[in-house]
Amino acid sequence: MNRIQKKKSSLLRTYITIVAVVCSILFLSFMLIYIIINKWYMNEAEQSAQARFLQAQEKATEAETNIINLYSTVTSSDAVISYLKTSDLAERTQRLNDFSQLTGAVMKINPDVEAIMLYDAAEQLIATKGPLFFPRQDSIVTNGMYGFSGSITDKENGYTFFQVEMPVYSRGNSGSYNKLGSAVLLFGNSGIQDIVDTLSLNEEIYSAVLDQNGNMLAAAGTWREEYRDFIEGQQENGKYLVYIARLDKSGWRIVNLVPKNSFMNYVNQIQTINLFTYFLVAAALIAICMLMYNKVVRPIRRQMEFVVGYTRDTNQRIEVAENNEFGEMAEKINEMLDGLEALNKQIVEGERKYLELDYAKKQTEMIAYKGQINPHFMYNTLECIRGMALYHEEKEIAKLTGSLSKLFRYNVKGEELVSVKEVVKNLKEYALIIDYRFMGKFKVVIEAEESLLQVFLPKMLVQPLVENAVLHGLEPKMDRGEVNVRFAEEQEENMCITVRDDGCGMESEELEKLRIQIKSYDEELVYGTDKHGIGLSNVYRRICLFYGDRADFRIESEIDKGTGVTMILPKRMGD
Repeated sequence: MNRIQKKKSSLLRTYITIVAVVCSILFLSFMLIYIIINKWYMNEAEQSAQARFLQAQEKATEAETNIINLYSTVTSSDAVISYLKTSDLAERTQRLNDFSQLTGAVMKINPDVEAIMLYDAAEQLIATKGPLFFPRQDSIVTNGMYGFSGSITDKENGYTFFQVEMPVYSRGNSGSYNKLGSAVLLFGNSGIQDIVDTLSLNEEIYSAVLDQNGNMLAAAGTWREEYRDFIEGQQENGKYLVYIARLDKSGWRIVNLVPKNSFMNYVNQIQTINLFTYFLVAAALIAICMLMYNKVVRPIRRQMEFVVGYTRDTNQRIEVAENNEFGEMAEKINEMLDGLEALNKQIVEGERKYLELDYAKKQTEMIAYKGQINPHFMYNTLECIRGMALYHEEKEIAKLTGSLSKLFRYNVKGEELVSVKEVVKNLKEYALIIDYRFMGKFKVVIEAEESLLQVFLPKMLVQPLVENAVLHGLEPKMDRGEVNVRFAEEQEENMCITVRDDGCGMESEELEKLRIQIKSYDEELVYGTDKHGIGLSNVYRRICLFYGDRADFRIESEIDKGTGVTMILPKRMGD
């Protein structure tokens, strides 16, 4: 007992040590995971911010290019060139419709276009189309082909706009180009604002597009005064990610300032979740260890104690205290022990029954051999022979006597097993005798499948059934009758032997009584004097002795229609 207690204490200390080690490993792993995630996420965030900025820069450059392409469409159109070439007021009025259609198409292509203005070579405004109007800005910086203005603010509503100017030329007959004037387009900043908004994922991230003078065209996020130093000098600061790029065509700058601490919210959330998860896992681990001790160690020890004590008392069983696998295992062990006990009893009972069956077999064989020559049958047959001798020539007598001789010789032979072929041959001799005896009134028809002729079966199983059919089925009726004997395949391992007559049959009550009598092992019933039961009971008894429960014996009967006996037997005696 002390040794068991020491083992128990040692196991508990081992469990506590394992829990402490696992908790330490969990804590270190969570700290390491936090550091790795922090570093990884910061790197991913920087790469993501840089990728977004590059994407925004590409979109801004693309927007620049689209604006210039749009201007090229306007300045090269016949409607604009014709309008600027014409100095006559009446003719300009006629061409104004073409100019209006052009401006309508341009505004439909680019919704940011608020107005289109035309200036002649003297820089005088000669036409304008659109819902808004702002005079040509002096801040437009041109490079000879196009120019972008700075920020224009509507004082009434605070909206921001910008202008783009492009000169309009016409080609002379000599191939030279003459400047006719210029076209100025007024744009809203919604397209630029969309680009800026994609950079500001939250209010802490500031992004903007600035004109040549540093004025804001579009912005998103919270402005901080300290950002001015970064924008003007691109000063590096460890607290911020600073991205600035200049657009080539417009001279504008796109700016993105990302505070690094804006990424830490997500990392801090991960740290909190990790810490909470650590405590949950540690608590769960302790609970699991305690549960395992109660649900695993104790049941194992209890079963070990049972195994030790079972050798002293084989009637005891394991106490089933758990509703789990150990409880199921205890139930299975108890079932196994019950099965072993029942098997031992079956072995003893089987040995006893074997001795009884062996003794009964010898008795049955003796009775069967004694009853092979039925005195009543022998007497009637001999009377038939005598009558025929008086009426017929000796040839018929010789034939009948020969069949009777073969039948007797077959019955008294010492072999215990005979082939189906021999059984069929013997039944044909018996059928010949029946035919002579009843003057052709009763027929015995025998059918056997070729594949069954070499199958062996116990002797004197079928002939008693045929005798019983003639004696109890056909003789009581006045009309002609027939007994059909058939040997047929039954699946692959079995054969089916059927003996069926078209005699008088039996009532259902008599049939049920006969079934009970046949299948009873009561000696008084089996060897009683009932006229139906003697032959059938002997056959059934011998089937049980030779085949056991591998064989089947059935009897069916219907009044005035006949009786049928069916035997399902294995084709091989050793199966």
